[in-house]
Amino acid sequence: MKDRKTIIESGMLEMYLLGLLPDEQVTALEKMLAEDAVLAKKYAEIEQDFENVSLENAIQPPNFIKEDLFAAIQEEANVKTLPKEEKLADEQNGGKTVSFLWIGIAAGIAAMFMISALWMFNQWNATQNDLQITQQELQTIKEQIANLEGNLKDAELLAEVVKDPNTLQYSLKGNDKIPNGFATAYINHQDKSAIVNAQKLPALPADKTYQMWADVDGEMINMGIIDKSKDVVVLNYIDKATSLNITIEPAGGSDHATVSQLVTNVYL
Repeated sequence: MKDRKTIIESGMLEMYLLGLLPDEQVTALEKMLAEDAVLAKKYAEIEQDFENVSLENAIQPPNFIKEDLFAAIQEEANVKTLPKEEKLADEQNGGKTVSFLWIGIAAGIAAMFMISALWMFNQWNATQNDLQITQQELQTIKEQIANLEGNLKDAELLAEVVKDPNTLQYSLKGNDKIPNGFATAYINHQDKSAIVNAQKLPALPADKTYQMWADVDGEMINMGIIDKSKDVVVLNYIDKATSLNITIEPAGGSDHATVSQLVTNVYL
């Protein structure tokens, strides 16, 4: 018999619920349901989901199901009102005629039930797929909203910093390693704050990052990693710094500046 994961992913539980599972697999599955509490719980959830979908969605079955069912009922009524001659002939035949008719009616009703069940199962699968797609679309929308909110906060922060008369603005132009690179730093000694707009720095490989350093008496002190996914990055304010320096470091940043990877700097 297949393992639990295979049984769940293959749809065997749904087929068993609808009576569509081949007889040779029913016994083995029922044994597993009796022994495996997790599998039994999953089956109960599917059974409940199927019932909820059937009741809540209230999907109207196709007209042909209703018509075929009525036809079967009418045929049953005809059998019950057999003419005396046909009844006599049937009695002489040992009742086989009525028996065959009843068997045919039963088979017809069973077929109608199977068609209805299969149709509802397909509708349930379609509903599940639609729900999954809707959840994925909702998650994408949430992420987009979060990005917009983040950009708005960055813009508000930048505007607040720039309009402060105590804020000093410094332009950091790229050297020969990034000739077209450019960043702008905003330092406020009054509020002891430091931010940088590094959107014009070239993109780096995933295993690399930009990092800013403050030079204090010849020592490079870490101000923070520059996250290129943000319009504005808040850095650590370093007092008594004589210059700002940006280097390329391994992803996650470094404890000590890699001077050979200096890409831009400015004196304060």
